[in-house]
Amino acid sequence: MPVWWRWFEEEVKRHVLSNQGIYFFVVILFITGVVFGALTVRTLANHQKTELMEYLQVFVVDMTSETLPSGNELLLPALWANAKTIVLLWLGGLTVVGLPLTLILLFSKGFSSGFTAAFLIEEVKWRGFILAGTAMLPHSLLIIPALLFLTAGAISFAYCLLRQRFTKYPSQRNAPSLWSYGLLICYAGIAAFLAAVVEAYITPVLAKITAAGLF
Repeated sequence: MPVWWRWFEEEVKRHVLSNQGIYFFVVILFITGVVFGALTVRTLANHQKTELMEYLQVFVVDMTSETLPSGNELLLPALWANAKTIVLLWLGGLTVVGLPLTLILLFSKGFSSGFTAAFLIEEVKWRGFILAGTAMLPHSLLIIPALLFLTAGAISFAYCLLRQRFTKYPSQRNAPSLWSYGLLICYAGIAAFLAAVVEAYITPVLAKITAAGLF
């Protein structure tokens, strides 16, 4: 195992263990967003569900009858969307005052994921479950852990800054390291890049195969 990988593992373990409470809060916040998104589906009026089903039908028809855009065409928008989210989360902790935006972004990500999956499952049952898995899960396995990791880092960094600012005798040992916080965005950026690649080149193919086989 390369030395840099062992160092990376140790850094991740140290960060997670020293911020267990923050990670617990971040995971609960994301899960809360997922639950709220799923529950929102039940509050939709019939005409709203009908409109969404029409969009779904158009999506399925397009997926099964037309040639998919090339991965190169999909990669840049996916990269741009992920990069904006990663940078906003990182800046939330860096500026402290932007931390609420970081929490809102994470909650919104959970909400949209929960809403989409719940709607598909409620309207098209097991077919919706499979479609949600193939269309959402592959890239989500990469981007969601990156968002959780970066949000926890943002909260930890902002807390250290506030403690340093308002403690009469701040400890240099506990002072936040901008370099360490900068590494977080590097880790998250790599995961976001890989997620965009999966979303551009793998997810559309899986979704097309699934839609053609189920609808």
